[in-house]
Amino acid sequence: MKILFDETHTSNDGKHSSRNIWYGYADISVDGEYGKTLELSEDFMDNLCELIKKDLSTNKADSPTETNWYFYGSTVTQDAIGDTIRPTIMVRERSNEFVTNMNISDYDFAVNMDAILLFKGNFEKRLAGH
Repeated sequence: MKILFDETHTSNDGKHSSRNIWYGYADISVDGEYGKTLELSEDFMDNLCELIKKDLSTNKADSPTETNWYFYGSTVTQDAIGDTIRPTIMVRERSNEFVTNMNISDYDFAVNMDAILLFKGNFEKRLAGH
C-alpha cells in the first residue's frame, strides 16, 4: 500500500477538524470461482493497525477531532449489473473510539460475508486496544 493523500479540513466555525488519509493498492483480493473475493488475513490486519497507530502518532499539536482512513483495494470487480466495485476499508477514530465500514461487491456479500464480519469485529477490537 502507498499513501495517496493526507489532508486535514477544519469546519467553518473552527471547532472541528477532520484528518483524512487515503491509502491505495492494498492487495486484499483473490480469484474465486465466480469472481474476486476479499482475503482479509491477520497479517493484513497487523499492517493496517500499524499504519493507523503510526498516523495517529504523527498528529500535529492541533490534533484533529477525528481521523478517517480509506484503504483502497488494488483490484476492481463488477457486480451483477455491471457496475465496477473497488473493495475499500474505511476507519474513523473520534474520541479514541473506532468505527469501521467496508465497501464490498455483491459476490463478496453472498459468499464471504461471515469472514468479512469476523475480520471487521476483530479489527475494531484491536483498534480499541491500541
